[in-house]
Amino acid sequence: MKKSLFVILLAVVAIATSCSTTNRTMKEPIVQFQLNADDYILSEQVVGEATVTRVFGIDWSRLFTNRYGQISTPIYGITTTLSLDTQYAVYDLYEKNPGYDFVMYPQVTVITSGVPGLFQQDKIKVVARLGKMKK
Repeated sequence: MKKSLFVILLAVVAIATSCSTTNRTMKEPIVQFQLNADDYILSEQVVGEATVTRVFGIDWSRLFTNRYGQISTPIYGITTTLSLDTQYAVYDLYEKNPGYDFVMYPQVTVITSGVPGLFQQDKIKVVARLGKMKK
């Protein structure tokens, strides 16, 4: 008798205090499309340059104002992140060549002179092709 009363009581408690879990999921498809040479227009190689001068390790000319350009992923031909100094040259590249949609195969050259920590001058040059999508 006690056992059946316990089972009935357990069933009533389970029904009265049951939990409800609702899960809704919407899977987003992986959107991939194939670009052909007829889908975009490439520029000739274009150049962006910047000179960064540091005295005692500080770039005094860009201490309060920075103008830098970023290349967002995915881009074609680069596998590392760009340094801030390189991004100054990318900004120059963008400013000289407005109206493009993407950057292809950027090549970065850095020439450093001076004594690191005291006086150092970096000349950064970014060479790349820029592309526009056809409408």
